[in-house]
Amino acid sequence: MKKVILNLAVSLDGFIEGANGEIDWCIMDDDMNFDAFIESIDTIFYGRVSYDAWGNYQPDENTSPAEKMMWKGIHSKNKFVFSHQPRADEKATFITLDTADKVAEIKQQGGKDIWLYGAQTL
Repeated sequence: MKKVILNLAVSLDGFIEGANGEIDWCIMDDDMNFDAFIESIDTIFYGRVSYDAWGNYQPDENTSPAEKMMWKGIHSKNKFVFSHQPRADEKATFITLDTADKVAEIKQQGGKDIWLYGAQTL
C-alpha cells in the first residue's frame, strides 16, 4: 500500500509561507537529497490553492539546470487536487466529493508513495 508523505519546509518560527504567500526564505540544500525523495513518489496530492500556485509552475530561462530537472520530475507525477471547486484539467484529477474514499482507493493502487503537497481547506 502506498504511504502518504508530508514533506514540506517550515521556518524555525513555525510558518510555511509569509502573510502574502512568500516562500523566498526557503532554500534548496544539497544535503536535503530532494531528488531521491522525488524518485520515491509517483503521485502528488495538492490542495487547490497549492495546485494553482505550483502544480503547473514553469521555471524561467535563468533557472539553473538542476532546478529545471527538479520541476520536470515533479511535473511527471500523477496529480490529484482536493477542492470544493470542481474543474476539468488535463494535467490533474480534481476530487471534490468522498475524499476519504478516494484517498483510500489511490493508496491501494500499486506503485510508489504519495507526496502531500497541499491541503484542502474545510
